[in-house]
Amino acid sequence: MRLDPQITGGSNINVSITSDGLDRSYLLSFPSDYHPQVSAPAIFSYHGGERTAESQLELDQLTNPEFNTKAFVVYPQGIDRQNTWQGVPGVTTNDIKFTSDILDDISSRYLIDLNRVYATGKSDGGGLCNLLACDAAMSVRIAAFAPVSGAYYVDTLPCMASTVVNPCQAGRADIPFLAFHGGNDTVISFWGGERKNACLPTIPHFIQEWAARDMLSVRNRTSSVSSNTSWYSYGPRGLVGLIFDAVIGHDWPSTVPNADNQEAGHHVASFNATPIILDFFNRYSLAL
Repeated sequence: MRLDPQITGGSNINVSITSDGLDRSYLLSFPSDYHPQVSAPAIFSYHGGERTAESQLELDQLTNPEFNTKAFVVYPQGIDRQNTWQGVPGVTTNDIKFTSDILDDISSRYLIDLNRVYATGKSDGGGLCNLLACDAAMSVRIAAFAPVSGAYYVDTLPCMASTVVNPCQAGRADIPFLAFHGGNDTVISFWGGERKNACLPTIPHFIQEWAARDMLSVRNRTSSVSSNTSWYSYGPRGLVGLIFDAVIGHDWPSTVPNADNQEAGHHVASFNATPIILDFFNRYSLAL
């Protein structure tokens, strides 16, 4: 473990790393309550296609001390021509290994609570969260997952969006998984369909698959998050869930302006996803 006197709480540093023979990088944000001798959780947050680690930091607000003072946040950087991730049709980078290598790197440098590592991401980055949750090795290293507006591509055509099977070889059967999606998402439709010569499942089918995978009933409990927004919860502890805002688009839900909701035709949401994600993560640990 490295003790660096130059690092203070709230600092951000860019880190270079070699992964799968490629030069890669990630942005690491230190919690405002950082102390080098105190173990802390870590959250991976993956940017959307054509975006960057820095833009994801601005978007997700996971480094905002109003929401998070305890956890490191790791922002990996995509490298292909559209800055997107493994799982998107045509992408050949091994971003599952990249994630594993980053986790090895930060845990060798800093005191990371390896029972409390989490993953979230937007759009293509949300799709990578699903791949990590379905990976035999990474699903036992990451405690919980919370993708936003996720692109969950399945390499099959014709696209039967309400029945397509999501290939999954998860290493455990109790994976906490909370997805967010907007009813007016015109990029990754809530109702799925063919895109980029692959198949996107309907979001209800996708989340029911996760419930079944975790050996939960596919019958949900419904509660209200806010106006226009419902939480569909599966299992007695809400191990799997979907938060559905009927009126927002392809956005990171926020009650204040951000890069998503200020685009033409978009608007702020009636709830803020970030504190919900953090509360969800705080409920789970690999040690429990």
